[in-house]
Amino acid sequence: MKAEVIVAGHGGQGVLELANWLAYFHLRRGRHVAYTPSYGPETRGGKVKCYVVVSDETIDSPIVEAPDLLIVMNIPSMDYLPLLKPGGNLLVNSSLVKDARRRTDVTVTEIPAVEIAAGLGEFGPTKGTDTSIAANSVMLGAALATTHEAPEHLAEEVEEVFRHFLTGRKSAFIPLNLHAVEAGAAFVARAGVLAAA
Repeated sequence: MKAEVIVAGHGGQGVLELANWLAYFHLRRGRHVAYTPSYGPETRGGKVKCYVVVSDETIDSPIVEAPDLLIVMNIPSMDYLPLLKPGGNLLVNSSLVKDARRRTDVTVTEIPAVEIAAGLGEFGPTKGTDTSIAANSVMLGAALATTHEAPEHLAEEVEEVFRHFLTGRKSAFIPLNLHAVEAGAAFVARAGVLAAA
């Protein structure tokens, strides 16, 4: 098994977190993983992308030139669409990308990640929390479901990932992020979009 992923968006969307979570999820499963972030000098709003390579074998290059999976969080990141391998999967944050350019040789799933996350208000750690910040977790769930990495034990596996990264005061956000992952996976399941086994 080998999978190459590009996650792209802008600063402040949690793009690097999403890629890091995805990489660590596979690392915990005993796979080889390469995680290569790229971002501009801006704190928020600048272009951000990350390559994630996952393999059962040794990885010869951390750079992704023809991803199997492309996760697009904003309109400018649609520029990476030509790189997507024929037969690959494109996950689009349709909350920001309203008219995704299409390719007939890839599977496109439009996920209203911000709206889905915003609807999880009851799982916020404190009253009045803007839960739309968990849009990246929604996309993590969608990515895992799209690549058939959503077994019945998904919640336990992803919780271990979040416990690794969300420590101290951030641990209060683990329930919200878990529900966001489950919501993203459920959205993909309802859409009937599953990658070939």
